[in-house]
Amino acid sequence: MHRPRISCFFLLFQLSLPPPPRLWRASFLFLLLLLSPENFAASPIQERADRFLALANSGYQALFRVNSEAQWTAVTDVTPEHDAAAEATAKAYAAFNGNPAIINEARELLTRQKELSDITVRQLKQLLLNAAEGPMTNPDLVAKRVAAETKQASLMNGFEFKLNGQKITANQIDDKLEKSTDLAERKAVWEASKEIGPALKPNLVILRDLRNGVAREMQYPDYFSLEVAAYGMTTNEMLKMLDGWMATLRPLYLQLHTWTKYKLAEKFHQPVPKKIPAHWINNRWAQEWPDLVEAANVDKYFNGRKPEWIIKTAEQFYTGLGFTPLPQSFWEQSDLYPVPPDSNRKKNTHASCWHIDLENDIRSLQSIEPNSRWFFTAHHELGHGY
Repeated sequence: MHRPRISCFFLLFQLSLPPPPRLWRASFLFLLLLLSPENFAASPIQERADRFLALANSGYQALFRVNSEAQWTAVTDVTPEHDAAAEATAKAYAAFNGNPAIINEARELLTRQKELSDITVRQLKQLLLNAAEGPMTNPDLVAKRVAAETKQASLMNGFEFKLNGQKITANQIDDKLEKSTDLAERKAVWEASKEIGPALKPNLVILRDLRNGVAREMQYPDYFSLEVAAYGMTTNEMLKMLDGWMATLRPLYLQLHTWTKYKLAEKFHQPVPKKIPAHWINNRWAQEWPDLVEAANVDKYFNGRKPEWIIKTAEQFYTGLGFTPLPQSFWEQSDLYPVPPDSNRKKNTHASCWHIDLENDIRSLQSIEPNSRWFFTAHHELGHGY
């Protein structure tokens, strides 16, 4: 909202005059009070936008919490019943966000965005981005997209890794890739970690087409364009930026890659390869390239520690920076440790942090064991929460 200002030249002119009569002084003070921003009501269009956003945000936050709770349950206890509940709440969430009334009102208000505050314009644009994830201009398409995503998530959340026909946990996979020097074993373990790919592949193309379809409902050429729009960019702008980063990083990467493949070839007593085999890297996603040189053995400092110590120490790191302790609900609602071997429960094994209600309900999904890998991961995940 425009805030009126008193011209500095007027004030200087006023100061150059003889002292005004008492009545003039009183009138001038009254004029200043009238010109105060607090005495200006919002414009009718701003008031309309404020009322609309209050309603939209209230519904969004309520359904976000319900949907997040259902998704959390489906991720931490994979069952057909929990998948069905997650699908139902996701459809309700999409039905609200993609309601044509919300889409039309947001678009109409944005035709007068010059009369609206910057934060209002940003919120209206975000409403349209939310709507594009599930536009009810085509409810059948949205329902199919939600169903496909639920199916894909369930397959991933409950997937059981197997090595030589025997069940192997994600933690065991990571342990073997960190410690084994047997290349045949490493390759078998790495391949076991990727067997989820064939399970997900049949539904992947279907999901791609459905996501592109919902994006086109809101005039985006494809789903990638919708995702990039959340950054206020076009796909060409995003790709140009990424290409620039890659060009800048390439000389350094080539040097690191060359050094690494020589070190790994030495470690495994192999000829230096042109490309680094994925199973030579200790991290199954190659997110990082650890243990390339002899260094301090930090894992010994975790011997005898309990998993609870790992997450408590991570919390202490952030409280030491001045942040408040995690709410009690974090400790009551999070799923922080591996599923016991004798349990039939299945859960997603990829660490994550969740903001369930967009207020104080913070939770984390982990499978903490007392080692340096989980020490790092616990700090990382709480960083998302804080």
